[in-house]
Amino acid sequence: MLVHFPVALWPAHEGLHLFASQFPAGAAATVGFWLLVVGTALGWLAAIFGLTDLVALSQENDPPRLSKGIIHAVVNGSTLIGFTVIVALEYSAFPAIAHGGGFLAGEAVLLVAMFVGNYFGGAMIWPRSLQSS
Repeated sequence: MLVHFPVALWPAHEGLHLFASQFPAGAAATVGFWLLVVGTALGWLAAIFGLTDLVALSQENDPPRLSKGIIHAVVNGSTLIGFTVIVALEYSAFPAIAHGGGFLAGEAVLLVAMFVGNYFGGAMIWPRSLQSS
């Protein structure tokens, strides 16, 4: 359940920076920073629980699901590290946070990677949930 927070908060952070000129001075940067911090912290918590699930999955005899789980873990783990770096960069500039187009494009690439990783997470879980019903 924790995975839903980064999925919602990281794009909201990006959106606030994209439309910062439409908000009162500093408001988008401050709110966006805290969305990023909370999304990243909960992302690390989700990663810990996900790692325990991956270890349990490795003990099952289901190589296709395990390979999807590993891809999910690597892609989303890399994305989480990327957003952690962004937290560190924004923290050093807080509250005067401003990003150029290159920075926002890099963050957009991280968001695409997150959705790709989530696809593999869903592909790993979806067949199992169909068998349960």
